[in-house]
Amino acid sequence: MNFSCETIINENEKLKLTDLDKSCLNIFDYLKLHHHINFLQIDIKKNSYTQNLFLCTNNDEEHLINTLEFQQNCDTTIIFHFLSVDLEDFESVKSHLSAIQMSLLIFSQSLFNKYMERTLNEMSLIDHLTGSYNRCYLDNYATNLLSLSNREQKKIAFVKVGIDQFKAVIDEFDYEVGDKVLKALAKTLKESVRESDLVIKISNDEFLVILLNIINENNAIIISQKLINNFSKEKVIINEQTKQTLMKTICSGVSIYPDNATTIDEIIKKSDIALYEARNRGRSQVFMFSEEDTNKIDFF
Repeated sequence: MNFSCETIINENEKLKLTDLDKSCLNIFDYLKLHHHINFLQIDIKKNSYTQNLFLCTNNDEEHLINTLEFQQNCDTTIIFHFLSVDLEDFESVKSHLSAIQMSLLIFSQSLFNKYMERTLNEMSLIDHLTGSYNRCYLDNYATNLLSLSNREQKKIAFVKVGIDQFKAVIDEFDYEVGDKVLKALAKTLKESVRESDLVIKISNDEFLVILLNIINENNAIIISQKLINNFSKEKVIINEQTKQTLMKTICSGVSIYPDNATTIDEIIKKSDIALYEARNRGRSQVFMFSEEDTNKIDFF
């Protein structure tokens, strides 16, 4: 087999320059070239949870499997499964596992580093309480959404969602109950929109729901009302012993890109104004931003 320590080292240097997905693909290409591996599965096991990082296989075939595991720390292991469709290939791979192991002993460390980089990056973009995206995500990626919208000539709805009288929850109960309400709202919002839409925790008690590729403003209003209706049915248990529950309501303010504004700061500001007016009108209200109606709003 045409490989050497120098080849392994050079390949590992390439891995350091790519992201996690590309690193997995590069490892597969390397194994295919130097060790005739045709099907590969890469998993990472952390404690009892296993996550698939890469899979290249023929799902229509039954596979015989050779496996190599590389422990990275006390609770994390990277696992390589070499899949074979017949006994001859299985035995061939098995006979060369020691040579393959030499390469993967080095590659697995680089792969683990890439996995940790991605994990840390995702943590910095995720609100730890609700599991929703946070303001940092919005600041880094929202502009890309506008560019995509311009290319595809499709509208985006920005729906600002606020909990009615949230401060009263904190005053009457405590922050722990407030956190339960926030988690319940985040869960409801995510379950009420498409997987392609975004739910972002924008401030202490407010979320921004970004609806991609909407048809028109009426479509955005219908979805906003759906969010309000679904959350009004959500029961938050505030006392496990007595099973006492709390039910809250939300309002939403809607702005449309590019109809109402052409920059991310402007479009979010318009949804802020719309939410302000929705709250002025009472509980469980939706307000669609318009310049004419906004001129009538008294902010003080």
